[in-house]
Amino acid sequence: MSDFSPQSDNINSPWPEAGIETVSHCPVCGSKDSTLLHTGITDRIFYCAPGSWNLVRCSKCESAYLNPRPKPETIHLAYQKYYTHKTKEKSAKITLGLGRRIMELSSFAYCNSRFGTALLPAGKFGALVMRLIPGKRKALDQQFRHLPRSKPDGRLLDIGFGDGKFLDLAKKAGWSVSGCDTDPVTIASAREKGLDVRQGGIEAFKDLSESFDVITLSHVIEHVHSPKEVSQEIFRLLKPGGQVWMETPNIQSYGHEQFAKDWRGLEPPRHLVLFNWNSLEAMLKEVGFSHIEKLPRYDVYARLAVKSRAIARGQDPYEKQKTERFDDVKSLFFNLKTRLHPNKSEFITLIAHKPKSTLN
Repeated sequence: MSDFSPQSDNINSPWPEAGIETVSHCPVCGSKDSTLLHTGITDRIFYCAPGSWNLVRCSKCESAYLNPRPKPETIHLAYQKYYTHKTKEKSAKITLGLGRRIMELSSFAYCNSRFGTALLPAGKFGALVMRLIPGKRKALDQQFRHLPRSKPDGRLLDIGFGDGKFLDLAKKAGWSVSGCDTDPVTIASAREKGLDVRQGGIEAFKDLSESFDVITLSHVIEHVHSPKEVSQEIFRLLKPGGQVWMETPNIQSYGHEQFAKDWRGLEPPRHLVLFNWNSLEAMLKEVGFSHIEKLPRYDVYARLAVKSRAIARGQDPYEKQKTERFDDVKSLFFNLKTRLHPNKSEFITLIAHKPKSTLN
């Protein structure tokens, strides 16, 4: 449950004028041409960020970005009640909502076989059982962010690790894990658990180069002021042959088309840049990545639709919402449409690889 307060003083006040900057060009492709997409959008997710914002669409790559936007030194005002601040500390668990013990045994066995964990108890033929249930298998793959099997010296960096659950999972899979996050409370909690973490963004690891086999960003790239510079730094930190896993909202999704200003994926002013499949792929290729694997998800529309409808009604999107007539049918319809048109998925999920050699 969130601290929902539509009458919050924060959202009824303007953002400090000195803490706002105009964006002269697209943060993704550099084009100076844009068109207005949404005006007067406010924080109707956590009701903690002041200000009213405009979202523009780049005329070249069709990414969307706030213009004007909060300056880096004032963006913390948008995170005063952010959900990661309220997450209780828990050990990472493989949770699929499956009640039957045989399915739990099978999921553990699949993780042990696929990711190199040592989860117990695990069924003898569990990995085979899970291969016959593609939906559950994909859920596990997503939870582990499609990790490859770790090498003995495999190193992983999670940018914006939040509650640390993924770092815990990756560690169980044999990875030597590191992380960075801007929240000092999150950092302190992770250090208490003995994790190698640094406060700040990716710049916190600027002293390293070609040090990581895998870098992951789960719903992080949309929060940064300079996504292209962050991508360049990711490329520098990865070992030759390393990979980056990213997931971020898709501005060209069916959900955005349907809900417009009320779409859960907007989240102003925390989401500074919103990509589409082509613009994110083009940016990553421009900084040097190759062999980009697209991993579209077909199970997200329903969850975001429920939250978007709550936002449209002025309700807390994180309270349990009553399902309306035909909502389940609509969700099934859009899930099927997304399978036919993956570029319209709610999230962009992909893996980009750094070439093993940069020599010609």
